[in-house]
Amino acid sequence: MSDVITADGNLVIRRIRDQPDDYERMVAWRNSPHVREWWDPDDPPLTLAGAIDELGLRATTDDPTTSCFIEIDGEPVGFIQFYPWDAEEEYLATIGVSVPSGSWGLDIFIGASGLIGQGIGARAVRVLCDHLFAEEAATAVALITEAGNARAQAAYARAGMHVSGAPFEDTDLRDGQRVESVLMIHDRPAGTADGR
Repeated sequence: MSDVITADGNLVIRRIRDQPDDYERMVAWRNSPHVREWWDPDDPPLTLAGAIDELGLRATTDDPTTSCFIEIDGEPVGFIQFYPWDAEEEYLATIGVSVPSGSWGLDIFIGASGLIGQGIGARAVRVLCDHLFAEEAATAVALITEAGNARAQAAYARAGMHVSGAPFEDTDLRDGQRVESVLMIHDRPAGTADGR
């Protein structure tokens, strides 16, 4: 089975491989200041064992999340994961947010700090949304981002997303306080073919 989920020109989204290089890259990225600023800021630094535990067992468990690297010209530059929101009912209830039935979710960061602001995140989100609409029959694609992360929100807007509803307190913590976040959603385009 190919580990490529989808591609657009020189941008490829592929599954994280059960290999030391992929886990070590994930540890380096997650512990870098530009990622830690927004990705679970109060969590302790990610260790290699933690990365293997978090990402390595997904292929052998019932976890519906698919964890991937974003590659440009064959080089990993970021992380993106996707999952059906139907599997996250308890979390959605905790934060008081609802999404359309059949929606998919995603999380993303650019790990290569020198490539932030180059449009890669917006492009990867658009490409993955197109894939989820065509191959998973997603009714919508929705993600949660911190309310103060204007750069990320601008990137998601360029990918076709819009803020939906009022800000809310997420379960992520910053300095011991729940983070104010917003839901952004990309509705299924009219006339999108179901690839199933």
